[in-house]
Amino acid sequence: MKMIIAVIFLGILMHAFAKSCELMPAVKNFDSERYFKNPHMYVTHSKNGPKEKVCQEHEVIQKRPTFIKTFVLNVYNAGGKEHKILMDCINKPKNGKPGQFDVECEVRESGNKIQLETSVIATDYQNYAFLQSCSKADNTENILVFEGNEKNVYPAVNSVFKAKKWSSDEWFSRKNVNCDDVKK
Repeated sequence: MKMIIAVIFLGILMHAFAKSCELMPAVKNFDSERYFKNPHMYVTHSKNGPKEKVCQEHEVIQKRPTFIKTFVLNVYNAGGKEHKILMDCINKPKNGKPGQFDVECEVRESGNKIQLETSVIATDYQNYAFLQSCSKADNTENILVFEGNEKNVYPAVNSVFKAKKWSSDEWFSRKNVNCDDVKK
């Protein structure tokens, strides 16, 4: 009996102290039409990794009033072997929360599904966006920076890092990760 009580108590403690991923507020006056106008964006920075995340490209392929379909391509080489992950994602706006989405992605090769909640926390609607994501499966958080140019960091991106008191040096970046030879 004491063992059961101890296990229950431990479970309650673990649940109480587990860090949960909570979405940050989206950018004020979010404009979905303008945001999804950029058809092709590159991930240039990833806060929590893995570092291969900065080898992703995202493309808007279909817009509907109730959802936006995006295609995610992640191609990188590691250990002399090419890795390619293709995903089709459905982004459904959260009711009453402009700039936040429930996202379901299906990995083409395996059919596995990934469920996320996302929030567009900064964007200029043309050159960059900061997108926070929370995994529904394991409650992990990441923040990705999307840019229209994969090689050069748009100057306003550095301004967002500064305003949020984040150091881009502590993030994985496309500048520091060679997608042609990712070191594990």
